[in-house]
Amino acid sequence: MAKGFRRHQKIVIWLIVFAFFVGGVGLFSLNRAGFFNRSTSTSSGPTYAAIVNGDKISIDALNAAADQTLNRYKAYYQQMGLDIGNVLTGAGGQLFRLRIQAEALNELIRQVLYRQEARARGITVSKTDVEAEAAAQYENFLRTYNISEQQLSDYLRQAGTTLAEFKDSIRTEVETQLLTARVQTVVAGPIDPSEDDLEAYFEAHISSYDQPEKIRASHILVDDEKTAEEVLSELKDGADFAGLAKAYSKDTATKDNGGDLGWFSRGKMVREFEDAAFGLKNIGDISDIVKTSYGYHIIKLTGREPAHTPTFDEVKDQVRDDYIQEKKNEKVANWYNALYSGSDIEIELPLLRAYLYEQDDLDRGLAEFERIRATGESADPYIPYYIGRIYEVKAAYAADELRELRAKEDPTDEEKARIAELQQEKEGYQGKALAAYLDALENVDADENFLGRVLSLNPENLAATVLLGKLKADQGDYVTAENHFAEAIKNDPTYVPAYLASGDLAVRQGNYPLAESRYEAALEQRPNDTSIMFKLVNVYIAMNELGEVSELVAKIRKASPDNVKGIIAEGDLAYAQLTAAVDELNGLKGKDSPTGDEEARLSELQSTVDTLYQRAVDRYEEGLRRGGTLDLNVKLGNVHLLAGHLDEAEDQFRNVILRSPYRVEAYMGLGEVYLKRGDTEAALENFRTGFTHSVENAQREEFGERILELDPQ
Repeated sequence: MAKGFRRHQKIVIWLIVFAFFVGGVGLFSLNRAGFFNRSTSTSSGPTYAAIVNGDKISIDALNAAADQTLNRYKAYYQQMGLDIGNVLTGAGGQLFRLRIQAEALNELIRQVLYRQEARARGITVSKTDVEAEAAAQYENFLRTYNISEQQLSDYLRQAGTTLAEFKDSIRTEVETQLLTARVQTVVAGPIDPSEDDLEAYFEAHISSYDQPEKIRASHILVDDEKTAEEVLSELKDGADFAGLAKAYSKDTATKDNGGDLGWFSRGKMVREFEDAAFGLKNIGDISDIVKTSYGYHIIKLTGREPAHTPTFDEVKDQVRDDYIQEKKNEKVANWYNALYSGSDIEIELPLLRAYLYEQDDLDRGLAEFERIRATGESADPYIPYYIGRIYEVKAAYAADELRELRAKEDPTDEEKARIAELQQEKEGYQGKALAAYLDALENVDADENFLGRVLSLNPENLAATVLLGKLKADQGDYVTAENHFAEAIKNDPTYVPAYLASGDLAVRQGNYPLAESRYEAALEQRPNDTSIMFKLVNVYIAMNELGEVSELVAKIRKASPDNVKGIIAEGDLAYAQLTAAVDELNGLKGKDSPTGDEEARLSELQSTVDTLYQRAVDRYEEGLRRGGTLDLNVKLGNVHLLAGHLDEAEDQFRNVILRSPYRVEAYMGLGEVYLKRGDTEAALENFRTGFTHSVENAQREEFGERILELDPQ
């Protein structure tokens, strides 16, 4: 528990175990599994991720290593209380996944090179050493996370593995660790610094040896405030703190030691505990009750060391260790870089090859990504996005140099020329980044961060503004969405996609007057665009402006006689006219004593209803024959329902439900069929099913209203 309330230690144990277990599979287990194989002249195709001096790294090995790397990131994000899902979404998420793969492949290449070096130098690791170190790491793991072996076994079983497999993974990882350490020791050779070397190192790094203020404290941790008050009362009456800690504290790691937490500096404990502990003035002082996420604490200050800078003699041993480690790291890094550069390494996966090139040389990586895009070697639709990101980085470098030169009070002529050159470079890179992003947006789903990048490069970019509005609409933020559409229209009153997006959103909200004005404005820009005409037809029908519908449908049919949408539009017009005729017919039928004129109108209307019904059915059936969607089946069902042909209506609605159970309009239609037959229970069943399947709020409200009408309880 003592470690449990240290900062960032609130961890989901099973995730830590899983990340450790999966992440612990090192080179040697992969090698034993057959993931690393000697290359042969008969192999071809993308079977391998890389070939390192003849040793092949399989794609299976890379995928496993990438999963391991991602699990480590997940564990880290979990510790920080963050959601890694936010990092993995959208275009940025695709680039992050590529980064994960690159990290994993680099680690696998490193393992292969170390293994090859160990083999060349005859370096081995004994089984005894592996077993001893593995046992020590296992015990440390249990202590660190304050869990028993049985608890660990339970966690592992939940993760689908066993304690034995977990221990094997530790041995495998330890074997890799020990072999790596021995190779590094041999490569670095002996390092024996002189006294002068150490003193010079100390002076150069003196700030790193500064000691912050530290305190030593003990605590008693209990579950509830009432118990904490009782303990505090006993302490005030003179009771022994250590005795009460042993009797009451639920911190099993410290209770038997009087609650002693040892020495710690700021930043090691959760904030509430830290503030209270460092706020105690004198040795022996006891705090009031301190509430944290772990429970209720009472803290006793038992020691304090002020911040200070030690002398060389005080930290000489530490300085020696640091000096030796730093020199060893330098030698190993130089050796590895030379080894890597001199090795024959072939990256078989094109995107990974381009990404790894980019890490060393932006221009080389850019050229490789551009080559892949040109040749179609990869089908990844985010390639233009990766290219755009590189251009953005190049623009940022140019901007940094530009800022430094502009900060000079009296630049030289050469520097002035460079300023003009850099300004041109920066604008050129930004333009290329924008072009690449817009290219990507034609093939991938837009996300807010991606669109934000586009708008940062060109705040008035109409396409990105409209796409961002659509994204906000999908998130339910209709006000912000319409603001983006209106902004695009203001910036360019001829930009049709903005009118259409605004009109579509207005339809979604049931604001048909706004939709009408937006679609009509779009049609002014594209007078012969039948797709806009179809949108207007639906709006006119919703507003019962049947005269406008008739004119527009005639225009559509004249412009495109064979267009199936025009045929369907005629059906929509006939259905709207049928609805009006049926409403008038039912109104006249409801009169007790109709006049002669009304009797004549009744006869005329019945004939009109029959004609319109047949026309709508004919048009919709023709649309279905020519490849229409299930929307037409729903419309056809509604026509039959309106005309009282209940069996035909039921057939259409059931056909829709059979083929697509989540088409909620069919449940509404089928419910209405049952209502007309007097079967309220069957109607309610369909309305309730439609309600549970609905996604749009308007649909749920409609179903909810029908349910409440039939079953107010």
